[in-house]
Formats: sequence, C-alpha cells, structure tokens
Amino acid sequence: MAPTETELEEKITDNATLEGERMTFGTREDPLGNNDLQHLALNREMLNMNRIITVDSDPSTRTSYKMLRTRLLQNMRTNDWRSLAVTSAAQGEGKTLTAINLAISMAGDVNHKVCLVDLDMRHSSVASYLHMKVKRGISHCLKGKASLDDALVRTSIDRLFVLPNLGQEENTSELLSSPAMRNISDQFSSNPNNIVIYDMPPVLAADDMLAFAPLVDAVLLVVTEGKTQRTDAMRMVELLGELNVIGTVLNRSDERTAAYY
Repeated sequence: MAPTETELEEKITDNATLEGERMTFGTREDPLGNNDLQHLALNREMLNMNRIITVDSDPSTRTSYKMLRTRLLQNMRTNDWRSLAVTSAAQGEGKTLTAINLAISMAGDVNHKVCLVDLDMRHSSVASYLHMKVKRGISHCLKGKASLDDALVRTSIDRLFVLPNLGQEENTSELLSSPAMRNISDQFSSNPNNIVIYDMPPVLAADDMLAFAPLVDAVLLVVTEGKTQRTDAMRMVELLGELNVIGTVLNRSDERTAAYY
C-alpha cells in the first residue's frame, strides 16, 4: 500500500522508517564519533499516549513545532550557538514535553545531530516519556560510574540521541557545575553539526539552572497559559539575568499547543 501524504511527509522530515508500531533504527554515526551505542526503538503507540509528536499527531501540533524549530535554528546559526536549555518557572509547565518534541523536530533537519539531555535530576522524566528502559544515565557519568558512550542512547529517529537520567539525585547543583559536567558539555558542543537540548529543572525550584548556566549558549522559557503566575515569570526572567534568552514558548494556548515569542 502506498504511503499516505502525511506518512510520506513525516518520513522525509524526520527520516524515520515505520514498521508496524515501531520505528526502525537510524544508521547515522553518533555525535561522539562512536557508532557502537545502545539502540532504542521508539514505540509509536507509547509516544502517542505521552503526547510526543509522531505521524499520528495533529497536523497543527506538528506544524507548530516545525515553526518553533525553524525559528530557533535560524537564531542559533546566526549566533553560532550549539546548546539550548529548556526551562520554566515551576513544575508542571510542560518544559519536558516541549524539550522532547523540539528535539524530535530538530532531528528532522538533516544538517544536525540532536542530543536530548535530561538534567532535571530531581524530577527526571525524559526516560519515562520515551519509555526507555536503560541501566545508566548522565548521573552515572558525572559520578564516574559510567562513560558517556555507556549512557548515550541512539534512538530509532535518525540523528536523535538521548542521554537520560535515572531516579532522583541530591546535590544536583554541584553535579551540574562540576568539571565532569563541563567535560560532557564540551564533548557534545565540539562538533559544529551537533545541537544539544538540555531539559533543565524549573528556575524557581532550585539553583540548578543557575549553576549550569555558564555551560549553555541559550535558554528557551516555557510558560503555561492560565497556570504560570505573572510574578513567577518575572522572577524567572530576573534570575536568568544576562543569559541569552532565545524566546518563550506558550503552552496550551487557544490557538495551538505551543506558540513561540
């Protein structure tokens, strides 16, 4: 049976082949130059349940993220930025879902490899959203218990890699400002074709985002219509100070799932 227009568009955009309910492995070399990483075949049904964009997603939602991707990439190219932190004022604003969907959408650009890194180590959820069952994560790397190659996962979407975190950690700001964290950041950013997206803790919840700030090029803010308090949003912007705030995503607006400003 010939593919539908939607399926063909997604295959071209994300370069992912569909087999039944699962996506087959990509074949591109990983961003660290090692082609021998663990693989994750993403389950489309599970992604749909978790509101992750797939060929089944509402076209307006997919278009919204493509527009966000294009505007961010243009800005990042202009400024030679390779890393982006996604954060919010408080928990429950949709930052993790935004980071995941943005990473998937950016991986559709054949000019880049995209690494999604879960640095919300107090409330990690990237692995849960993607239904990842792995034994090592970034906290193992930061503590010297695993190499980056051991923890980095190649997904079944070409050019998309994930560095998850497992469980909850203490002393997270110390981990995020450590030499080990800087080393990982430098490894990812050393290749001009890499885009690194960090899912960060909320700004007002702890000092983690501020501790990590020197290692990231730009910050994307996520706010939720009808939920984010104006005073919290203003306080978040104040705390981020002189950082390169690249824009703001408004979640759950009347017009679309995510709007960019």
